[in-house]
Amino acid sequence: RVRSFSAECTHRPQECLRIDPHRRKIIGAAGRAIRDDCRIGAGTIGADRDDMAVSARTAVAAGWIVAIAAAVGVRGWNAMTGPLLWGYDAWGHVAYVLFLDLYRGVPWADQGWSYFHPPLHYAIGWLFAQARSGEFLARGLLVWSSLASLMTAVVASRVVYRATPSRPGFALLGFAAVSLLPIHIILSAMPTNELTFTFLSAAAIAAFIANERRDEPTLIGDAQVGVLLGLSFLAKFSGLIPFVSVIAALAVRPVLQARSRFMRVAVRGAVVTVVALAVCAPYYARNLQTFGTPFQKSSSFSLVKDLEAQQPPGVRGWKDYLTVSPRLFIDPDPLAPHLLRSIWGSMYISIWADTYRESDAVLTPGQKRRERRPMAWMVMLGVVPTSLACFGALLAIRDVLRGRRRDSYVVSLLLTGATFAAFLLYAWIVPRWPAVRSSYLLTLSLPYALFLARAVEFLATREVRWQRVAAPAALAVIALAGAVVETIGVVLPRRRDAPATGALHYYFGEYEQARRIYAPMIVGSGYPVPWLENMAAVELAENRPSRARALSQRAVTLARQQNRGDPRRLGRLAVAMAADGDLEAAHATLDEALEGGAIAELLANRGAVAVALGQDANAEADLRAALELAPEMMPAWRNLAIVLDRMGRPDPARHAREVARETACRPPTGYPYGLGTGEILEWGIGRRPLLLVESDGLVAARPAYFRKACVTLTAEPG
Repeated sequence: RVRSFSAECTHRPQECLRIDPHRRKIIGAAGRAIRDDCRIGAGTIGADRDDMAVSARTAVAAGWIVAIAAAVGVRGWNAMTGPLLWGYDAWGHVAYVLFLDLYRGVPWADQGWSYFHPPLHYAIGWLFAQARSGEFLARGLLVWSSLASLMTAVVASRVVYRATPSRPGFALLGFAAVSLLPIHIILSAMPTNELTFTFLSAAAIAAFIANERRDEPTLIGDAQVGVLLGLSFLAKFSGLIPFVSVIAALAVRPVLQARSRFMRVAVRGAVVTVVALAVCAPYYARNLQTFGTPFQKSSSFSLVKDLEAQQPPGVRGWKDYLTVSPRLFIDPDPLAPHLLRSIWGSMYISIWADTYRESDAVLTPGQKRRERRPMAWMVMLGVVPTSLACFGALLAIRDVLRGRRRDSYVVSLLLTGATFAAFLLYAWIVPRWPAVRSSYLLTLSLPYALFLARAVEFLATREVRWQRVAAPAALAVIALAGAVVETIGVVLPRRRDAPATGALHYYFGEYEQARRIYAPMIVGSGYPVPWLENMAAVELAENRPSRARALSQRAVTLARQQNRGDPRRLGRLAVAMAADGDLEAAHATLDEALEGGAIAELLANRGAVAVALGQDANAEADLRAALELAPEMMPAWRNLAIVLDRMGRPDPARHAREVARETACRPPTGYPYGLGTGEILEWGIGRRPLLLVESDGLVAARPAYFRKACVTLTAEPG
């Protein structure tokens, strides 16, 4: 026993100082002598450990500097120098902001591509729009997304620190794990609402954990959680996931903690629910009143429905949930056969690679192959942190069962389960490849940091030194590799601004910038018709109707050569003809376009041309027919008032003018004619132009006219 004690003291002298009294009695005097020697050794080791602690603090401080520099640097570079309007539904998100700016109201879910989203993120974008610059708005949204991502990482760092206060270096791990995760960097360069929601949901969960850590959680703390959950509901429908997780964590509290009173927990749940609903109720009540459901999707919009119907695979089977092909490590194309039928594989690669870039139809096969190589490397490297996070989740489950860190782990585990359940259900309901992407899992940012830290903590207790340092070192290398790969122009080539940027410049009257977008598209496209029409809209807005007419005529000719006739395309040509002063040709072209059936804006424009031709009776008939189909067309009401005044009918004219004022002062419930953002097509500027009757002829209404129409029409005499 003495020899055993002596050997133990040689290797672990600190343990000798804490030997239990029973063992000390058995060993006797010999053991006490050895113990005295151990005091000397322990003092020496204590001094060594002080030096090691100083070195560790220095290393952590250096790590913070590198992590913050990398996280902020890559986002700042991408936001301020990267190409504009690339990303998931980028034009739809920007169009939402423009709708707010144009109509001073929230759009309806069935009006366009991204209009079903709640408005909080876009209200932030509206503030950037007040600078009246397309580039300022686009880059402002990227800066905001980057800031939301960094704030999420800070929240994760704080939660990890509170869970492991004895290991302050783990806070750095939590920050780097989130801030340098490729999907976070990728989304930071997109104008999407995903990261706004991610930050608010993470803040809500962090506030709940902080309240749970108190000896007696407070109702004020629960109210704060409710406010953050309500705001997350106003950023995205997915706010339901953290809300359900918080309520579930409260529900299991009496089961896990015997001293928790059921009534107290019920009151806390009621406070969270009432406050959250009070914050987000107006928007969802509007949906409920209009559509019969608070969660109305844009799939009721015909163009959205048609596009989704064309996306593969079109149907899901149970094998899609079990199939994972090793080819994903060499071919991360989300449209490849081995990924179209693999939900887990598609989700995994979109965490570690920019699958939006990979699926970009603009890229040539050679460009895709060059870009695929670094993305494949990131997909392979991602196995390490993904495996560690999964292992940490298992350790967290064990900790909860043993009564450890329940304040942090219970809600995190419930949030993980709810997120995956919602993701898998959504993939089944919407069997399209864009529905399987990791941005829908960003609510797991905080649990991911916690579980990764738990796994590293477990490995840090190993006896062999390399086992303790291998995981942090590997994670650091992978995180920095992700930052380098996702820095625009370093590994992956820089792209030009997305074609949708032209529509953004057009809205703000930046016509020369719009031309620079469309001119290369006309030259380099195999089907330049949309770009010709866009350029025609720009020329028309700059009062160059002859150029607009020539471009529109060329577009009509090319489309007919490929059997792509479209009455609205003829209508756009007629608008250019009318603005150019050729009223007879414009009227004849509109007659031809309307042969296949009534179209609201074509009838309205034929009525405007008839007004200019002095055909008042025909003008009234066309304008009234158009307004029966689309009563939200404010310019048609205004033109009707003009023709009725001219016909000597003041009372009907006054009524038409009043309706025009009312229509101009509220957001439309139908197609938003002033902007064209009801189109999901990113080239959709001037898709449905409307003619205005002016004293000196006909002009096409520009976006600025709709933005100012409420004030202008209200100021006009009755």
